[in-house]
Amino acid sequence: MSDDEKLVTPSTANSASAFTQAKQRLASHPDAKPETLEKLSDKSNSEVVTRVAENAQATASTLEKLSTHESSEVRSAVSKNPNTPNEVLTNLAHDESPDVRFELAGNANTPVEILESLKDDENPYVVDRAEKTLKSVKSVLEHADELLLNGSFAQAEDSYKTLIAALETLIGADHPEVAKARHKLAAALAGQEKGEEAQAVELRAQMTVEAVREAKLNAK
Repeated sequence: MSDDEKLVTPSTANSASAFTQAKQRLASHPDAKPETLEKLSDKSNSEVVTRVAENAQATASTLEKLSTHESSEVRSAVSKNPNTPNEVLTNLAHDESPDVRFELAGNANTPVEILESLKDDENPYVVDRAEKTLKSVKSVLEHADELLLNGSFAQAEDSYKTLIAALETLIGADHPEVAKARHKLAAALAGQEKGEEAQAVELRAQMTVEAVREAKLNAK
């Protein structure tokens, strides 16, 4: 038995395991501070780093760094995080691991143009998932847009509200795609002469856009 093996007692092994579990819990905490997650992202334990990549409090810069992590599980987690910048998602669409591309294809947060590109992926499972995600997003959106263009404002209002509720569940209320839907909802409301409500919805959309822009600037 080597000297190193003699040093690894059940007691020290249990202590190390408990410490790792504590870091995992910290990395998974919904109120974890971004700077704490950034520090944890440098740890060698891939399970801890994966929890960081999954955390909605992780900053764009942290997620960008983790998008090139050696572990495909970590990169898959990055592909599903609502804070991951579009340029990082674009790079992940070309990831060598089909598991990463599969997760990206199933993420409603993935921009439509990236989902469209994944329809040409070499892996049939990635293609199938991208097509299903596109269908679920486009079916509601296209129907609502068609109603708006046809002047069926009341029906368009209902459809956009349904779309917004679904998007908020999938990617969060303060996301650019949600802001776009709110902008169109404001148009549907204005078409019914619901001026005050339309202004309130449009203001919320603009605030979201500004918040996203500010977050991107702070992340640089």
